[in-house]
Amino acid sequence: METNNNIEKDIEKVFDAAKNIKQADLPMSFAEKTMQRINSAKPAPAVSAYLLLKVAAIIILVGLNVYTISRLLESPVQTEAVKVSMDDLVKDYQVTDVSNDWLNNKTSQNEQP
Repeated sequence: METNNNIEKDIEKVFDAAKNIKQADLPMSFAEKTMQRINSAKPAPAVSAYLLLKVAAIIILVGLNVYTISRLLESPVQTEAVKVSMDDLVKDYQVTDVSNDWLNNKTSQNEQP
């Protein structure tokens, strides 16, 4: 980073420029009118419609989640022991030929002579 060797000259230039600022002549009622405008401006409402909409949406979503979870916890869990045997598989798919190449996952490319 470069440093300016003439820093004191630059500081003096800034102070001289600040001394050359003159007071502006304004009408006498300018300050009063400005203060009235500032004081009469309505402050922004603390609660906006957008904020209320976001809060309502969050409340609805949380309520829906609580309702859903309570309904899930109230309903009895149906647990049935499902036992599947090879006989059931054969009955469902009616597999009759166990030596079938398709069932044994053999193709003509995979077979070795």
